[in-house]
Amino acid sequence: MDKILRRVRMAERQVARRAKRRQELAYAIEKRNRLRTVRNMRDQAGYELNTAIKARHEDLELGPLAPRRDVSKPDPFGNYWGSISTDRALLQTTLTDEQRDARAAWAGGSQYLCLAPNDRVVITEGPYKGKISTIAQINKDNMTVELDGNVAITNAKIPSFLSQKGQAPVQQIKGRIPISAIRLVHPLPDPMTGVTRDVIIRELKPVGIIHDRPTRKVFYGRMVPGPNVRIPWPKQTPKQWPDHAFDTLRLEVEERTFVPTLLRPPMPETVLDELRNKYSKFRTRHMPEYVAEIEAREAEKKARQKGARAGEMLLPVQEYNRKMRELRRERGQPVLSEEMLEKIGEVIARNRMARSHGAATPAAEAEVDKVQKAVEELSIAGDALGTTDGKQPRA
Repeated sequence: MDKILRRVRMAERQVARRAKRRQELAYAIEKRNRLRTVRNMRDQAGYELNTAIKARHEDLELGPLAPRRDVSKPDPFGNYWGSISTDRALLQTTLTDEQRDARAAWAGGSQYLCLAPNDRVVITEGPYKGKISTIAQINKDNMTVELDGNVAITNAKIPSFLSQKGQAPVQQIKGRIPISAIRLVHPLPDPMTGVTRDVIIRELKPVGIIHDRPTRKVFYGRMVPGPNVRIPWPKQTPKQWPDHAFDTLRLEVEERTFVPTLLRPPMPETVLDELRNKYSKFRTRHMPEYVAEIEAREAEKKARQKGARAGEMLLPVQEYNRKMRELRRERGQPVLSEEMLEKIGEVIARNRMARSHGAATPAAEAEVDKVQKAVEELSIAGDALGTTDGKQPRA
């Protein structure tokens, strides 16, 4: 089974590497397209700016002889006079997560955006600076908003695949404004005079974040950091879901058409093989019969290897060590004789007496050391029955 599990892990690592390479390639392609779109928009804006500067100089120098420029002649980018592309008007660029967070930094970030439709906002950047309107729609993909009223109306060139026969190539559409270019307008009381007036709120922060698991929704409030004033959410019109003839009735949805039982499996075993590939290299759950077969095969293989290893050749030192171990086993444990014990006792008594009188001679100490060393060698020889192969036997 270890071999099968190693094969599964190897296959999983290979798939992970291939998926990582595909992800890196997709990210590189997406990044290249994003940078190409941004560069195209910048080139268009730079071309229009230079053209406007040249036209203004010509109008000042030529006066009534200045040429007419409001003609149906597109520029090198395919846009007619006084119009821009729909990509620029709608800001249809793919942004990274960092760029989305940067655009909505003042409004709590892209994850917990503290703006909603029907909020009153003021434009703080661009040609429509100072205009106040309400939010009609929020696009969270690129963090832009669409405002109500005649705000940010732009002349845009309609692509050929969208224009109809007899329709002008230039139409007026509502442009989108990035969230970084707007600020919330809300009435707040003046702390000095107590008069309620509209105030431009330049920073919002989400508070009281609640994750509702059953509905998978997130509920939170918004607050102005500093004065810690809670800003209520605007009232939203509830969505109406009218019934149609082809809709499924709730009675039919809640009807139980399958009742599981313990007498039979919920589905035939053949269906499991169709849903989960029986011979997949990623399979980790196997039948008990297959597991027993694999384990028996591995046990047989180990037994063959062990039998082949039993008759292998030994080194000379290993043969010598094995012979010496057999001789020591036959000889048994070494035993001290009575003469040796008497001799040891005499030496110990004489040494103890000499030490008590403080007259121990070096010769006596050397003799005691010699006896103790002999005893240690005898004890070591008795414990040397378990000598391993490849080591010299102990004396």
